[in-house]
Amino acid sequence: MSPLPDAGRGPGRRGGGERLGLDELRELLAKEIEELERRLQLYRSLLEALEECSAARAAGLAGGRGTEYRSPDGRLVARLVEGNDTLTLVFYTPVPESHPYVKYMLTALERLQEEYEGLEYSVDSDDGYVKTVTVMGVDKDSRDEVKAVLEFAAKKIASPRRRLRGPQG
Repeated sequence: MSPLPDAGRGPGRRGGGERLGLDELRELLAKEIEELERRLQLYRSLLEALEECSAARAAGLAGGRGTEYRSPDGRLVARLVEGNDTLTLVFYTPVPESHPYVKYMLTALERLQEEYEGLEYSVDSDDGYVKTVTVMGVDKDSRDEVKAVLEFAAKKIASPRRRLRGPQG
């Protein structure tokens, strides 16, 4: 007697010795793929919800009003939250410090910090990836400029990169 219960039936055989037909196999695989796609979508939704909760908690922004910036496919990229004298930009997926619009934003904030007394900013980053940018000491004189810098960077980071096309022909 064989130690394995399936021994002797050979590949492609079921318990009663009948062969699994190609159509049945296709149908079985199609159903399995469909189920895996549904599960993948569920996991993606759960991951996005966790990222949103985690970023909001890390920035201490529960209950703060904010403007959301989403990618064209609807994924939440960033949120700009306004406080009395602070503006905080939270990235739900950290962005590399080397990203051109992150570089622009930090350079512009440095300039604004020199221009407006009492204005300071801090960057929460991990391994070269920016998670949040918080600007403190924002008053009515500086608010519009600071907000414009943060909004511009968030919008550009959320939008897909456009590639320049050469001449058609």
